[in-house]
Amino acid sequence: MSLSEMFSELPTWEQSGLVILLGLVVYVVGRFGVLRLLDRMADSTENDLDDRLVLFARRFFGMALVFGVILGVLKVHEIEISPLLASAGIFGIALGLAAKETLADILAGVFLIADRPMRIGDRVKIEAIGRDWGAWGDVLDIGLRRTKVRNTDGVVVNYPNSILANSVITNFSDEQGPTRVRLRLQLDYSADVSAARALTTATLARIEGIDGDSVELLVRALWDQTGGHMHAGVLVEIRYLIAEVRHRTRIRSQALESLLSAYREAGVPLARPHLGVAAEGFGQS
Repeated sequence: MSLSEMFSELPTWEQSGLVILLGLVVYVVGRFGVLRLLDRMADSTENDLDDRLVLFARRFFGMALVFGVILGVLKVHEIEISPLLASAGIFGIALGLAAKETLADILAGVFLIADRPMRIGDRVKIEAIGRDWGAWGDVLDIGLRRTKVRNTDGVVVNYPNSILANSVITNFSDEQGPTRVRLRLQLDYSADVSAARALTTATLARIEGIDGDSVELLVRALWDQTGGHMHAGVLVEIRYLIAEVRHRTRIRSQALESLLSAYREAGVPLARPHLGVAAEGFGQS
């Protein structure tokens, strides 16, 4: 006698119990056997795509198994599944329309896991969500609906994946190398640019975290009052490299403070607003 025949001769509730027991066995074997083995295999590779796929499989394994067990129990009790599946399809459409944002987050989470624009532990900047320091942070977790990022204020922010998928994500941890920082300021027209360049290089080279050989000062433009700007002066850009992007804000602040003090001591003039009142039309009869 085959196993299917033996199973069909059992009472209905015993058949249901066997289906549930089989589901538990599959869960134990899959959760503590297959998935754990896949975890070890994923940890042994340098590529993190397999880690994300295993995480994705772990989160959906239980849901798929429960759905299969329910269908098996209904089949044992000779409950027609087709109308239920049809109803489930209609219900799914209605649920999808009601929870389209949630579904969009889940789909975006799948794409984030597959495309890998960022990984757990990366320092990222998210252009469309925050400005300045608010957009910077370290990735803590990439979930199916939301991604956790600890920003530079130490606050953990849960970003919807659908918004992240439509944002410009700058990942500063992709390249293991120095990062360039740019500072822009305006010197007065009377300033000696060559002297300012030498003073800037010497000042920034003394700051810890800045590559002294990378410091340079470039003239970007000659601004004047007629161009619609409040300051009239020489626009210069200062560039330097830092080894650790996580210290960018602190180093940048220290660089600006040091430059301000050095310029004051050396008498390097910075641009100031030039305000004036036009005399045309006044005093005329």
